[in-house]
Amino acid sequence: MVEKKLIKKAGLVLTGVLCLGLFSCKDTPAKITNEDGTVSILKVDPDEKAISYNKKYDGFNNVTIVNLSKSTKRNPVTIDLSEYANKDVMLEFKMDILIDDKTDKKNQLTIILNDVANDLPKLFDDKVENRKWISVKSTMYTHLDEKRQIFLSGAGWDTNNVTFYIKDFELKITGENLGAASVSENWMEAKALKDAYKGIFDYVGFAVGYNNELDRKNVQAGLKYQVDAITMGNEFKPDFIFNWHQPATFVDFKGEDGKFYKVPAQNPDFVRVDKILQICKENGLKMRGHVLVWHSQTPDWFFRKNWGLNGAKDYVSMSEMTARQEWYIKTVLEHVAAWERDNNDGKHIIFTWDVVNEAASDGATDTAWLRTDSNWYKVYNSDKFIVNAFRFANKYASKDVKLAYNDYGEYSPQKVKAICKIIDAIQAAPDARIDILGMQAHVQIKYPPVYGEGSFEQAIQTYAAKGLNIQVTELDVANDKAMYNPFEMKARYNDLYRMFVKNRKTADKNGVEGVTIWGLNDETTWLNAMQNYAGHTQYPLLFRTGEYMCKPCFYGVLEAAE
Repeated sequence: MVEKKLIKKAGLVLTGVLCLGLFSCKDTPAKITNEDGTVSILKVDPDEKAISYNKKYDGFNNVTIVNLSKSTKRNPVTIDLSEYANKDVMLEFKMDILIDDKTDKKNQLTIILNDVANDLPKLFDDKVENRKWISVKSTMYTHLDEKRQIFLSGAGWDTNNVTFYIKDFELKITGENLGAASVSENWMEAKALKDAYKGIFDYVGFAVGYNNELDRKNVQAGLKYQVDAITMGNEFKPDFIFNWHQPATFVDFKGEDGKFYKVPAQNPDFVRVDKILQICKENGLKMRGHVLVWHSQTPDWFFRKNWGLNGAKDYVSMSEMTARQEWYIKTVLEHVAAWERDNNDGKHIIFTWDVVNEAASDGATDTAWLRTDSNWYKVYNSDKFIVNAFRFANKYASKDVKLAYNDYGEYSPQKVKAICKIIDAIQAAPDARIDILGMQAHVQIKYPPVYGEGSFEQAIQTYAAKGLNIQVTELDVANDKAMYNPFEMKARYNDLYRMFVKNRKTADKNGVEGVTIWGLNDETTWLNAMQNYAGHTQYPLLFRTGEYMCKPCFYGVLEAAE
């Protein structure tokens, strides 16, 4: 294990085993550390004269009695979790409880974690019968902030008439570094991913935004320490580069058909692009350029006659669209190349471009494999715009800059077939070039399978057989509609990275040459804005909070390189 472990637990284990194993033991311990590193809390917190432990009641030994009339607390039963602050944990809670209410009414039994930010998550909430033993069981996966406790809500209780009887109480806590003396690592304290994967991959990377991420010095320092490369989440997409400004002035551009077409005179706007390139230079970071041709985040007016001015709604002709496409690709690539020449001694910041993104249909068949809901397709009604994009990228990009086709769902069997048809079309064009298949890898905790038929590995091997290397470009792991389990997430990341390592590029075979994780911390993940995850918070990334604290899955990635 690569994470820090500072737990001194041998004495606790022995004491706990002896005490639990002997019926003659007078007192149940408050807490034991189990041999597997989990912690079991076996008593509720003391409350002066209100709580008595290890009593006999109703034929049972070791019963905890809570007399509400003697309680000094608003919430009469609590379990302090402050020792485990700043940790991702699994809480497994169980107890048998009998409520003796002299008024003979049913009462609402509510057991809560005092996490206001997450709407006070409940481990149990139901009306219960009076003077009847009930079993309470609950499991919760969560991140514990400071001063957390589980408590039994006192709301609605008649403190003068109610007594609780509790037996077989246990709160089992599973997590990383549970000992009180353990140290939580941020990304500047932990081992660097780029060091772990040196000699395995050509690069490791993160996707970032500019505002409140890349423009912050602490984030720049963390990126420089952890990885070799970044991908901008949005800032190199067409709508950002056009700065959302519809063109008003124009110049002539000569298309490959020899005709002249009107193109914007004052767009694109490269001010933000240049700032990002400078930050990369100062911090020794490379970049994946994302993206030149995409149906989304490309202004609608880009496809319309007269550039959409004066209410023009008709699509341009294929010949004019081809000229616009060439102009845009030429303008962007030549600007970046000029910046690198003038500011970085000609050395490349951008080592790969996503030339075309997400052109394959989600419902691909053997006869229809392109998405038809894009303006690009509506102009061409074929894959010609894809092939043209790779022709123009090959024409204007340096030969040592790699050109990629990038897509999601790229492991599903039908989409694999669709993407292979796209690759075939590009490779058939004599003046086009494709070097990389970008596998976005927005995966779920259970899907796709890592190995076997219809697996992620099988897709990698299929694309490699096409003569391409693979870049995993947008990796994150959604817990989907399941409750977040940090240890399942760790195992999932570990499995994926071990498979990537197994299928890495070598001198004699094509394969995975690098991996980019799509985001820095859970709080900023794009997944929580997706409608199909509504009501199910996602925790898909390696760090949490703006302090970039390492989650268990970070260590799962590190361990895969060992």
